[in-house]
Amino acid sequence: MRRRAGLTLIELLLAVGLMAVVALVAFLTFHSALRAWRAGTELSNSLHQGDYVMEQIVMGLRSSYWRAAPGYGFQLYDDGSGSGARDAIAWTKFGSALIGAETPYAGMPHAVEVSLRDVDDGRGGTRSGLTVRSWRLDLQKEEFDPDRDVPPVVLSTRIVGFNCRVLDPDQPPPTPGEPKPELKWTDEWKDASTNKLPYAVEVTLYAEPAQAGQEPVEIKRIVRVPMAERSWGR
Repeated sequence: MRRRAGLTLIELLLAVGLMAVVALVAFLTFHSALRAWRAGTELSNSLHQGDYVMEQIVMGLRSSYWRAAPGYGFQLYDDGSGSGARDAIAWTKFGSALIGAETPYAGMPHAVEVSLRDVDDGRGGTRSGLTVRSWRLDLQKEEFDPDRDVPPVVLSTRIVGFNCRVLDPDQPPPTPGEPKPELKWTDEWKDASTNKLPYAVEVTLYAEPAQAGQEPVEIKRIVRVPMAERSWGR
């Protein structure tokens, strides 16, 4: 009689075990690739929003407006340092930066305030978010109060830290023929009450990291304020 070809029980178990190992390796590889893709996407989104917000702040500071009247200076509210900073800055400007071209008072002097606040995350909770408030300076009612009447508008909820410093106005000028001195920055703007503008502002945004537990992504720019020399009478 001819022998029948077939698999023994041991061969069958070995085949099933090998298929399980191959399936596990394929799953782990796919899972790792998926996590890396999601992390890359999150990082890309954070950087994209951070760059956009930074450009708006830079354009807003460069379009600063000044005149010798109360309310036209620069204000810095220091609240911490590093990735946990929750600073706020306020100044007067022209143009559509930070407020949009459709805003009726974009073509006239208006005040803006950029700050990090706790905002609604849309799911009944709160999270940090960079916000802006703006209002025109002229033709306001006597009872107008920006802290009460102007709600903040969220720029990005991916910004978890906001730190600002200004160039120290007491820094000595460079001596001809000598190396340029190291720039000195300060968290305090003591000239806010005199309606003067800083020569430069260092803005640092901390964007949400790609994965929980990682350090926020730092985005830093130094912005020269063109109207500063006029505010100091130079």
